[in-house]
Amino acid sequence: MPGAVARAAVAAALGHDVRTQHVRIVGGGKALTDAESLKEQGWPADATRNGEGLRCVVACTPKTEDMLDPDALAANERRRVLEACDVLASDRHFSLSDGGSGRRVDVHHAARAPLVRALCCHARGRQALGDGLSGGSRAVDAVAWLREADAEFSRAVAASPGLRDLANLGFLQLDLVRAYCALGDASSVDDAERRLAAARAALVKRYDAVYESRGVDAARRGAKVPAAFVPLARLLVLECVAARARGQAAADRIRDADAMLVALEHSEAAIRPLQELGHSPRAARGALRRAEGNSIRAANELTERAGRQAANRARPTAMAGEVTADGSLIDAESLSRVRRGAKRASESARLDALKRHRNDADAAIAELTAPVDPTALASLVSMGAEVGAAEDALRATGGNIDAAAAKLLEAPPPSQPQPQQPPPPPPDLPTDDEDREAALAAARDLVERELGGALAGADADAEEGCDLQFERRLLDAIISGAL
Repeated sequence: MPGAVARAAVAAALGHDVRTQHVRIVGGGKALTDAESLKEQGWPADATRNGEGLRCVVACTPKTEDMLDPDALAANERRRVLEACDVLASDRHFSLSDGGSGRRVDVHHAARAPLVRALCCHARGRQALGDGLSGGSRAVDAVAWLREADAEFSRAVAASPGLRDLANLGFLQLDLVRAYCALGDASSVDDAERRLAAARAALVKRYDAVYESRGVDAARRGAKVPAAFVPLARLLVLECVAARARGQAAADRIRDADAMLVALEHSEAAIRPLQELGHSPRAARGALRRAEGNSIRAANELTERAGRQAANRARPTAMAGEVTADGSLIDAESLSRVRRGAKRASESARLDALKRHRNDADAAIAELTAPVDPTALASLVSMGAEVGAAEDALRATGGNIDAAAAKLLEAPPPSQPQPQQPPPPPPDLPTDDEDREAALAAARDLVERELGGALAGADADAEEGCDLQFERRLLDAIISGAL
């Protein structure tokens, strides 16, 4: 049966006022499409289900005259964004940076476009999901964007296996399960459990093996915990939901989840003074979490951050596409000074140093020209590393020989390049220089807008300052027996 026929049947069952194009169906975490049959989309047949009903979620968009098909509109929007990502990925001046260290990330050419698409779709999915409280068509849109991001991440990892360690992948799994919960899609429990297990493994890899026990122990004592435990709180709540969907009690897990939410909550009385200083509630909440409830430390941090951002905005020139650790663009004058003062350093080492030191040229030069341990240098050279690359690695890792060796192993030596896959055909771009620059600018504007400004230094408080109301509602529903 084609998907279009199934949608029409559901619309007819709902009543004469409901048109087919108003109906959206999600089952097993996948939105039903019109073009393929149910079998082609992986929906189990009646014989496979032994006569049991197929559990799914039906969302109806508000009826308006001459309304266009929302699925077609959503698909067209995704296509527009993905095409812009491809254009942007083809720009040699565009680069990706690690959100924690600010270091530029070198991505295999075959993984570049799918990685940009994955990051953009993930951002759009989170935007559609919002706080998770809306549900309905917004949650359907979120699932579509997030599953698109998941598919693009898979393509990127297939082209460059090292990308599987990206923290974004773990957060994506949590966001998908949150979207399932917003839909009330119990048919996705198998997929949800698989994704929660992947998210747990990603959090342990991002932090350490005692990450959960440290946070839970502090929360049980009634202490406030830092913002790094926001993903753990979400994971614990979502695992409680999955356990309840399986009919399991999970009393200990529910108690730990409740303690974590309390440990991350901050009262209006604590947030209000920071708001009066001109900061948003989200920024204030994030600062309080980073300061573990200390209002004075939170206020000082927000004031210092505002000063840095004002100074960065006042900088007259910058290199497009290069971003420092605090989100500001690299200053061209600072880079010129570092080139003169650290002539032996590679260009990538200079950029990384400037990002780490937030455009402080003197600090970057001091790092790049600092003497390295000759014994450690000799050890790395004996392993086959070039002297310059070994020095850069030692300086970038603070002299840690193991970390420097790992850094050197991330990329092959110049004499032994990795086998290159044929690059994908580039998107069609105008041949005239001015037209090409205009196309790139339009693509960059679109993708940066869809990423919420992340490519130019997004506000980290978007995650660290979230209010966790959705998770609190889910857990209260479990505790009260409503879920």
